[in-house]
Amino acid sequence: MVLISGLYLNARYLDKRPLSTYGIRFKGISLNFFMVGILIGSFSVCFILVLGILGGTLSISESQTNPDLKVLLLFGLKMIMVAIIEETLYRGYFFTNLYAGFQSKTGIHNLALVGAIVISSIIFGLAHFSNHNASVVSMSFLTVNGIVWCIPFILTNNLGLSIGLHASWNFCQSLLGFTMSGNKAENSIFNIHNTGDQIWTGGDSGPEAGLLGLGGYMLMLLLTLAYLKITKPGGYPVKSQLR
Repeated sequence: MVLISGLYLNARYLDKRPLSTYGIRFKGISLNFFMVGILIGSFSVCFILVLGILGGTLSISESQTNPDLKVLLLFGLKMIMVAIIEETLYRGYFFTNLYAGFQSKTGIHNLALVGAIVISSIIFGLAHFSNHNASVVSMSFLTVNGIVWCIPFILTNNLGLSIGLHASWNFCQSLLGFTMSGNKAENSIFNIHNTGDQIWTGGDSGPEAGLLGLGGYMLMLLLTLAYLKITKPGGYPVKSQLR
């Protein structure tokens, strides 16, 4: 609430644009996007688990303890809050203002778009430098992750999909037993063991620093694009909103 209130004041008095430009839209379509993002993100995590097992880079064993439902619900709520904060900041605010700045300087939409996507995503990747076992590889792959979550915002000018993808990606990794952003899973369904090269599994950083995670990002992007192509929800192009 503090973040959104601050963005409202910034939008009104500094940027002088509607708060909705940052993708914060209190409409039914936002909830639809969020739920679809949850489904796509969850499926993508399950996909990389199956892919890792079939490829011989991961193995699983049953967890020694039964997951506590109350703990899972609280953790799920925490992941939603993290997703709202990070997506609003890195995609809604940073991307939007970087795009506006590049557009005003160059007057070239495509150049401004690419520049804003890349730089806002690099900032997102670098912001995870303090993660346990963070490395150049993990931050580079998280930069790709940022690009993937930026694209649905650009296509819809709504953060619903990005927040859903982000929250479910984090939650399902821990739920299944992956190490998530360097944090070992607790209260998980399985114990996941890395049996392959670190370049695949991400090692102690988890799949976000490995090719399995990269595969998950690409699947999220493809499924998101397929959903938007099939449903044609009628987004708000960044080009027309920010000029």
